[in-house]
Amino acid sequence: MLVTSAELLSTATTLDAMPQEGVSEIAVIGRSNVGKSSLINRLTQRKKLAFTSSVPGKTQSFHSYEITLRDEDAHLTTFHLVDLPGFGYAKFAKKKREYISRLTVDYILSRDCLKGVMLLNDFRRDPEEDEQAIQNLAFENDISLIIVLTKADKLKRNEIEKRRKIIASQYGLEGGDVLISGEKYPTEPIWKRIASIVGE
Repeated sequence: MLVTSAELLSTATTLDAMPQEGVSEIAVIGRSNVGKSSLINRLTQRKKLAFTSSVPGKTQSFHSYEITLRDEDAHLTTFHLVDLPGFGYAKFAKKKREYISRLTVDYILSRDCLKGVMLLNDFRRDPEEDEQAIQNLAFENDISLIIVLTKADKLKRNEIEKRRKIIASQYGLEGGDVLISGEKYPTEPIWKRIASIVGE
């Protein structure tokens, strides 16, 4: 799978300001500082496509990226990756945390072009109520779910599979059902899962 083009399409603070529907969307959702922007840059092989920060809570808008993939048969697929505001940042006021949670839910429920949710989970953290709520929301609305475990480079090699199985079981899945993201891990498994969803 080859990324032939990747560009920032729009930045929106409300759902009404998002791009007009028509192109399939894959949402990138996760806790603040889980590594959403880093994953987008790694997937597209563009270091500065998505702004990254070590400070949690920097992404407070919907960032839509237009991506075109070419498969081994030279077939082109264009879709949008939508980076949502990170949830659960404790230093945000309660009202702001609730607003971000409501925005996420409203987005999932209102976008007819949303084909899949890529839910990011830090390898070092067990899924909490927020992650499980998003999993349930996707399931209840017949939206494909991709769970990606981030920051694999922070763990020792012999810890990876153990943590993978533990976290997967908490989502009610097998270890192989959740994907791995890290600087030393290929992005092809993630792209294949995305392509299978937007190509349906």
